[in-house]
Amino acid sequence: MKKTKLQSKDLIVAGAFAAMYLVLLMVGVSVLGVIPLLYLAAPFFISIILGPVYMLYVAKIPKRGAILILGILVGLLTSMGGVWQAAVWAIVLALIAEVIVAGGQYKSKRSYLISYIIFACSNMGPFWMLVFAKQSFLDSCAIYYGAEYAASLDALTPIWIVFVLIGIALIGGTIGGLFGRKLVNKHFKKAGVI
Repeated sequence: MKKTKLQSKDLIVAGAFAAMYLVLLMVGVSVLGVIPLLYLAAPFFISIILGPVYMLYVAKIPKRGAILILGILVGLLTSMGGVWQAAVWAIVLALIAEVIVAGGQYKSKRSYLISYIIFACSNMGPFWMLVFAKQSFLDSCAIYYGAEYAASLDALTPIWIVFVLIGIALIGGTIGGLFGRKLVNKHFKKAGVI
């Protein structure tokens, strides 16, 4: 029977993948953040980009707690703007993803895909600032990008925008998860990485 408990070597691999995941997340938000409309599309594009990383991660470490580790780290990163709700959001999504892969007994491709679709919504964690600290966030945007940028972002972000962002993260997560699963099956398994 396959061990489902994390070993010390698993934690090293988890740390490496988490670092890659977090760097891609931050770079993606930074690059897309230059234009307000693209910034709001970030949960979609980032979920696509991070799908292969997540799918390789869970294929490499098919054990209980691996997704939670990633979720905690994503939560810590996305809450650095001062909105603790982003950390709670990421951890709750990671726990849901953990339950899903446990239901698939850590070997179901379908459960890994569904878990990523859910987990991908953690990528929109920084956008909780638009709900819980919007004026502070807009003031920060005005300092870095100018008053026109902040005004455009304000006009594009009514309170209900968070539901749109969750929706596009789910769509991006589906595309990214399918793409990641295909890459893992086609390239990484053949290469002996998994």
